Amino acid sequence: MRRVYLDHGATSFPKAPGVAAAMAAFLEEAAGSPGRGGHRFSVAATRAVEDARERVAAVLGGDPERTILGPGATFFLNVLLEGLLREGDGVVVSALEHNSVMRPLRHLERTRGIRVRVVEGEDRWGVPSAEEFAAAVTAEPARLVVVTHASNVTGEVLPVEEIARTVAPVPVVVDGAQGAGSVPFDFGASGVAAYVASGHKGLLGPTGVGVLLLDAALARDLPPLVRGGTGSRSESEEMPAFLPDRLEAGTPNTAGIVGLGAACAWLAGRTVAAVAAHELALARRAAERLAGLPRVRLHGWREDRPRTGLLSFTVEGIDTGELAARLDRDHGLAMRVGLHCAPAAHRRIGTFPAGTIRAGFGPFNVPADADLLADALAEVLR
Repeated sequence: MRRVYLDHGATSFPKAPGVAAAMAAFLEEAAGSPGRGGHRFSVAATRAVEDARERVAAVLGGDPERTILGPGATFFLNVLLEGLLREGDGVVVSALEHNSVMRPLRHLERTRGIRVRVVEGEDRWGVPSAEEFAAAVTAEPARLVVVTHASNVTGEVLPVEEIARTVAPVPVVVDGAQGAGSVPFDFGASGVAAYVASGHKGLLGPTGVGVLLLDAALARDLPPLVRGGTGSRSESEEMPAFLPDRLEAGTPNTAGIVGLGAACAWLAGRTVAAVAAHELALARRAAERLAGLPRVRLHGWREDRPRTGLLSFTVEGIDTGELAARLDRDHGLAMRVGLHCAPAAHRRIGTFPAGTIRAGFGPFNVPADADLLADALAEVLR
């Protein structure tokens, strides 16, 4: 049986060409501690990290001096929310946010009394307009806006650049876990204050690595969440004030960072625009066939809206978990089922508590994979 991976909304597989080789070469030949010595292995590790930093920044349109590398998107979202929100502050979010945003906010709601205002959006699938965000920011009033770049449930892309322009000067933090590498994006031209990305999803790198891009204002003021060794200013028991050291405490996951750098080198050559077009074409191919099957319902699929190559669906009268298990067992299709760590989004689109089956197409899927999904589902329905 041919095995087909359609869970790119969770993590990419396979990784970009060159990632495994770059990580293996580093671990076998130059695995020193970056910034912690003057010998050749430490210097080589330092150069590898900085090379990766520049490649990541180039793909996302960031400034390398304000491109921070660390454990993951969830970690950096906590850095931002813990560091920016004070007692009693208001924050405005969309109804499509992942728990990586909502759980820290609910914690701060209990412990700091912050006010969380959710923009439900008049749109059928909960995609809010910039004007709806602006109205919520004024009514709150809000110190911060946090919004996902693309929904991990429906695949719809939110107008983050327009939101940033409309709510200015209130800073906008974007959760780019589903957007980075899958949606063309230029941080420097976006007007967004901070952009957080997972290294292991659309950027096609390994797990355990994430990216934080900052504008000049936040880069000046954002305090660290974690403090410790940096290899610089070792004479002081205070964290260095300069970036990236202020926000990169502890020995980094250097092998993972090297892998992310290799992935971004591949993406730069292929281009994010080309990858996005490929993934969307496959999702469209599958959607067109699934839409013609009885009892199948697509959630959030619209041709006239920007989106990623992600497709969410349910089948009337069939438990989503049982259906996904059968498609995996009998047809070799690996897909995510359930609430996808975004219960608020499912409540908003009407698929709570059962959730959906999510097919996420990646850069190495082919048209036959989309056809297999449609054919297999048709067979189950028969």
